[in-house]
Amino acid sequence: MSLPTPDLISALLAQPADADRLMRDACAALRRQPPAAPPADPEALLAGLARIAPLPDKGLALVQQRLLDDAPQGAVTDAIAALLRPAEIAFDEAQEIDWAVRHWEACRADGQLDEDLAADFGEYWRRLEWSALRRHLVLLGQGHAEERRLLAYIVKTASRYVAFGPLKRAMEARHPEFFELGFTLK
Repeated sequence: MSLPTPDLISALLAQPADADRLMRDACAALRRQPPAAPPADPEALLAGLARIAPLPDKGLALVQQRLLDDAPQGAVTDAIAALLRPAEIAFDEAQEIDWAVRHWEACRADGQLDEDLAADFGEYWRRLEWSALRRHLVLLGQGHAEERRLLAYIVKTASRYVAFGPLKRAMEARHPEFFELGFTLK
């Protein structure tokens, strides 16, 4: 199952007032039947990075390696990241965090998280954001129709973590409009 499903996206777009209920239901379904995380694809990540800056670029190669190194640890957050940060729609970050905390708490209660991750929501959120970044770069490399939203998601995450400084600098050079005026995902 690919998350979020086209039916869920359609329902969220058609019934924004029901977003909280729809997303809580989707999170519950995710906990009942967690999908297997696909292995990280270095070529797909590279294609996304190439849309941001000419390759080869040593800094972006480091970003790619960091994301690949994190992928096995982030596998537990891949599906929830796809659910909370789909390319087709954007939610307020406060709402994303609310859903993520509720999901994390339920996963802890169900014993679905390792001890370290169950003890630290901050680490869970970091992994979720890095999982989302990996996904957004892959979608960008595939030429997804929602390129502007994907770029905004990438800027948001790259600006937050020192490990992604080279990506942020490349984004500033290629897409300064995201930095000069601020950005919104809506």
